[in-house]
Amino acid sequence: MKPKEKAKELIHHYTKELLSAKYSINGFVIEQLAKQCSLIAVDEILNARPLDPNYVDWDDCGAAHQYWYEAQKEEALEFWNDVKSELQSL
Repeated sequence: MKPKEKAKELIHHYTKELLSAKYSINGFVIEQLAKQCSLIAVDEILNARPLDPNYVDWDDCGAAHQYWYEAQKEEALEFWNDVKSELQSL
């Protein structure tokens, strides 16, 4: 999934939840609330960066795995930063 698609999916998810609430506000306000909720969720993901697992002995599993794990973290960080940028531009 591309960052723009994930950004729209998050807003859609929150919009649906807010519209199903007991109170009703016009659609524009709900979409703006959904956008803010989505930004909060992405910020939480970005702030919860996982640490390297301390139970892994990189020598036992081969050094390549250590670099693969770092690449995965960097890729995820880039993806969620791109999602945040897309949310801010919507």
